[in-house]
Amino acid sequence: MALSGTHLRVAAEVWVPWVKIEQHIQVGFTTSGILIEFLDLFASKLNFTYSVVRPADREWGRILPNGTMTGMVGMCARQEADMALGPFSVTYMRSQFADFSEILYMDNFGIFLPRPRLERDLFSFVKPFPWEVWTVLLVLLMLSVCLGVVMKWLTNALNLPGTGSDLVFKPNWLFKLLLLKPFNPEPSLLKSRVIVGTWLVTSLILCTAYQGVLTSMLAAPYVNIPVNSLEDLVAYRHIPYAFEYGTALHQLFTEATSGMFKTVHDNAFQVTSLFEEWERIKVERFALLCDFFSMKKVMSDDYSTTSQCNFYIAKEAIYVNPMAFVFPKKSHLIPKINKWVGILKESGLFAHYISQYTSNATHCLVPPGPLVKKMVSQPSSSPSLTSRASSLFLESVLYSAWWCSYWRRLCIQSTTRQNIKQNLNFI
Repeated sequence: MALSGTHLRVAAEVWVPWVKIEQHIQVGFTTSGILIEFLDLFASKLNFTYSVVRPADREWGRILPNGTMTGMVGMCARQEADMALGPFSVTYMRSQFADFSEILYMDNFGIFLPRPRLERDLFSFVKPFPWEVWTVLLVLLMLSVCLGVVMKWLTNALNLPGTGSDLVFKPNWLFKLLLLKPFNPEPSLLKSRVIVGTWLVTSLILCTAYQGVLTSMLAAPYVNIPVNSLEDLVAYRHIPYAFEYGTALHQLFTEATSGMFKTVHDNAFQVTSLFEEWERIKVERFALLCDFFSMKKVMSDDYSTTSQCNFYIAKEAIYVNPMAFVFPKKSHLIPKINKWVGILKESGLFAHYISQYTSNATHCLVPPGPLVKKMVSQPSSSPSLTSRASSLFLESVLYSAWWCSYWRRLCIQSTTRQNIKQNLNFI
């Protein structure tokens, strides 16, 4: 047989659903999960036994300043483990210490954050126009008021027609025009009417546009999504963010000496894993940088439990990476394991498990907004418009039939009474 009953030391750490580890007082810990099932399959086909060992630092693998490798990758580099499950991000730095198996699947790394909600905005009435429009409108309004005041002063100073009259110019005329309110008395001078007429046309156009935009905003509220990329996250400054320590992302940010990654490393805090922090993310509302599979798994589990979409995945990924097993350098196990990895991939098992464990996340992958609310409320028990119309139509038909029958009986009874009276008179 292939390995003739060899006993292997397999490094593993918790990553639900790939690897699950449960601590027990008497027997230490037990393992389960997708990769444990695959490992059992490898053991039966290649004739080996194994025992699972955990890294003391609970890390996956990153290079320390002294040049040593931590975590499970470090265990393989020091020959403390014959293979490590992971799965691990394939990076150049890790390849200097260990070898990788055939690629299991490709995954993106991005930003996982609390789902943006529709919030109350006390200044929503100014949002139909950008601030540039409001600024120009205010400046023109003040200039028109100043022009009218100067025009009234010159009229009185030079004893022109309209001297001493209030019909030359009044500042409240312009404010009433902006609100489309009538005013009396009307200006008597031509120059006053030119100013008023100009503002009348301007206010008509502005108010029509303002009402249309405001109505559309109220009918279809827009949910602001402040973070859709790493640049947005750094520039936003209103939401804290973190990354998982001991991972490839940790190594990426630690190596950065300038730029965006350096800023992330300096301002972020570190957590153990997404699966230990996802409830905390909902409460404390911070973002976490991790892999897309973990994000979708948490979204699926959370939606299955709460029937709500509480999380959001930023559109722009940080980078994409292949995922694989890790072995010591030049391990004789690599070609044997790769053979069965290829069989599992060709059979579609990896894709099947990824789809199975993230099936309920599909509903929450749509952007936040009114569309999500409609989809969530779709299974409501309230009758639809079609069913209501059908029931009303049926009721009206039955009611009409009942009235026809009732009037027919009345007519028959009336005819019968008349016949009886005629017969009695005849007798």
